[in-house]
Amino acid sequence: MGFKKMLVAVDGYEPSMGAFKKAIELAKDYQSQVVVLQVEEEVPLLPTEKMMEAVEKPITEEPLELAKAYADLMGVSVKIVKKVGPVAGAILATAKEENVDLILLGDSGRKGFQKLYFGSVAQAVTENADRPVLVIKKGWVDVSDLVELAARIVEKPEAIEIPVYDPRAVRENFIFSGTLFFVLTCLYFFAAIITSKPFKDIAALEIAGLPFGIWSGLILVVSGIILTRIYLTRQGGVS
Repeated sequence: MGFKKMLVAVDGYEPSMGAFKKAIELAKDYQSQVVVLQVEEEVPLLPTEKMMEAVEKPITEEPLELAKAYADLMGVSVKIVKKVGPVAGAILATAKEENVDLILLGDSGRKGFQKLYFGSVAQAVTENADRPVLVIKKGWVDVSDLVELAARIVEKPEAIEIPVYDPRAVRENFIFSGTLFFVLTCLYFFAAIITSKPFKDIAALEIAGLPFGIWSGLILVVSGIILTRIYLTRQGGVS
């Protein structure tokens, strides 16, 4: 007997994410469709209630995002559904709407006073469902890969831009860079020739209180700085 369509409810905590992982495994075996449901309760818990309920930290605050990412990795197509309201009622209603063959839930493992105070979604769904319900016990499924994936999603590394090879841009850049290099080379050789022995008389000519040879060197240095800045500005390195 296989399952054509399954519903799994997630809340980001280990039990429900274990149930989700089991749903993905079954979907691969039976080529099933998976509906992933997250239900937000209409009445938020008080801080003291949250402390009592959250005996452990959730694997993720975004269970649907994690579920979609994991399903994509496993090659399983999932339908994402998010509802607001009583959790057990929303699960039962979605199961009917989607006409699933199986409901998967994680058992929170609550016992004693916590189970009495908060109730048990798994118990309520199991008692009222008109179709099979598979409850995954806490710790039964290894969710270490989901934990690792959740951490990677939180990090959200910036997309790495891969430069695109553009022959036209490369040619234009080569011509531009070559022109600047040619101008700087000409200035360099001009300064070198002027300060050489055959042109020592020209280099000695005084202009504004300095020999022409000194002016040639200063012009070469300033020109080198200007050309470098022009090149960097063109490349976007300096505004």
